[in-house]
Amino acid sequence: MVKKIKQGASGNWSEIRSVLFQSLPDEMFSKDNQKEWLTYHWNLVVGKEIAGVSAVDKVTRGTLHVRVQGKEWVPVLASLKKKIMQEINSRAGEALLNSIVFKAVA
Repeated sequence: MVKKIKQGASGNWSEIRSVLFQSLPDEMFSKDNQKEWLTYHWNLVVGKEIAGVSAVDKVTRGTLHVRVQGKEWVPVLASLKKKIMQEINSRAGEALLNSIVFKAVA
């Protein structure tokens, strides 16, 4: 995975989340810890509200399985699936995901 530094609007400043991400040890986001990497980026990509009602469950053969609290969230997230996958793959620097499956839990 390639880490990218985004230059902020003022030229020399980066967003705090990118600085924090770069300060974490590389082995934390290795292939062996793919679920942790995806959980970290899932929360950043979907935002606070959606992250509060969803959680990365597992990753199998390019498919991200996400648990969602309440069946009403499934169609909402399904409509955002392509955008979420593009953003996560962009952050990974490779085609990490080819599908996302949302499962409603009670």
